[in-house]
Amino acid sequence: AKEGVPQRIVALYPVATEILFAVGAEDQVAAISDLTDYPLEALSKPKAGGFDGKTLSMETILSFKPDLVYLTDGMHNFLIEQLEGYGIKYYLSKADSIKAVEQEILDIGKITGHEKQAEKVVSEIQKTVLKVKGQKSDKVQTVYYEVWNSPFMSIGSKSFLNDILSTVNLKNIFDDIDDGYPVVSEETILARKPDYIFIPMTSGLTEEDVKSRKGWDSLPAVKNNKVFIINDNLYTRSGPRITQTLTELSELVK
Repeated sequence: AKEGVPQRIVALYPVATEILFAVGAEDQVAAISDLTDYPLEALSKPKAGGFDGKTLSMETILSFKPDLVYLTDGMHNFLIEQLEGYGIKYYLSKADSIKAVEQEILDIGKITGHEKQAEKVVSEIQKTVLKVKGQKSDKVQTVYYEVWNSPFMSIGSKSFLNDILSTVNLKNIFDDIDDGYPVVSEETILARKPDYIFIPMTSGLTEEDVKSRKGWDSLPAVKNNKVFIINDNLYTRSGPRITQTLTELSELVK
């Protein structure tokens, strides 16, 4: 093993594991997040906890004798001080755009000694972005992406998904909100008349549930049958599978 290259990485969120496996660092992964579901080969790795203090303990993390802990911003910041106290290196992901994801993959490639493979992964993403942008129609269409429905919650300009949507030429109706996941009012959704509505699969809702909401029948998305249930387990992952998300979305909005 190369000097200074981490050999016992604890990956505390699902995308971290996807990135480590994609760059070829799977043998250096000591433990993964409880929420990891991809790639399947990763699932045999021991679990180190989930996202919050209830399921994550420093004790468990330390039990894997990590030389790098891979965190995500906003969820894991409470661990930073303790890790520093123990002198354990960490990487904090702030993937809020496609560019940021590309940079993170390159960073991880460099840190783990897999630069060439990381460059390959990133060039695939860049190729897909160019292809999808090349298919753009001239007409920009608007989209309401529903994160939750009681209260209504969507995505703002600070969200990674906002960037994904604009890449396939969809304008997020809440991209004027400088936040990741803002709570929004039903009146505003209706007033902004989205051409498309995306509902996450994990909400358990059907297209019919959404179309039959009071007053929603006036929306272009409902009138033109452009309400889609999407695979949020894939679409919200800011990792190597962006290529799949972009390809599927560009097919959807043709």
